[in-house]
Amino acid sequence: GKEPKDSMVVEVTGSQFKWEFRYPGKDKILGKKYFKNTDEAKGNPMGQLWDDPANHDDIYNAGEVHLVVNKPVKFVINAKDVIHDVGLAHFRMKMDAVPGTPTTMWFTPLYTSAEMKEKENNPDFEYEISCDQMCGSSHYAMRGIIHVVTQSEFILWMARQKSNYSEVQAARQQPQQPAPVKDTAVKATAVSTTIKT
Repeated sequence: GKEPKDSMVVEVTGSQFKWEFRYPGKDKILGKKYFKNTDEAKGNPMGQLWDDPANHDDIYNAGEVHLVVNKPVKFVINAKDVIHDVGLAHFRMKMDAVPGTPTTMWFTPLYTSAEMKEKENNPDFEYEISCDQMCGSSHYAMRGIIHVVTQSEFILWMARQKSNYSEVQAARQQPQQPAPVKDTAVKATAVSTTIKT
């Protein structure tokens, strides 16, 4: 069925051999992207189109995704290279990740990660996202972590995130400066002298 209206939206992208996540920012709209714009070296791993204002507040995160307990979430699923499969064993769900053809799935996490650690009596418990489609030599290692947190924890986490767009803009404006080597050596000497006395 269709996801509830108030669902959180997270884009999930699989590639050999990792999961990447993108959240819409305050505008609640995922910005447009184009696969030929994908350039990790230039801070654009998702191929976002920077001239689309909806991209300016999108948050990118690799390897880990944060979800809110008791809040429905809709995953918009993509792949960059071959077919992958979003496997959510703890939620008893899976969905193909196909290059060029987004798929979707939605679910509601009922327990926070902290509650599951208690329930399972396992301090190392983590919700996982695995790849359930053989996708190459490191397929077995293609894992992501799902942190299910409270609404207030999520708000705090989100407040600490920077949009990809702002990171790219900051990098463009930063002149490359050589590190001041002399200062460091002087400080190190001063510190070691202090320790000896």
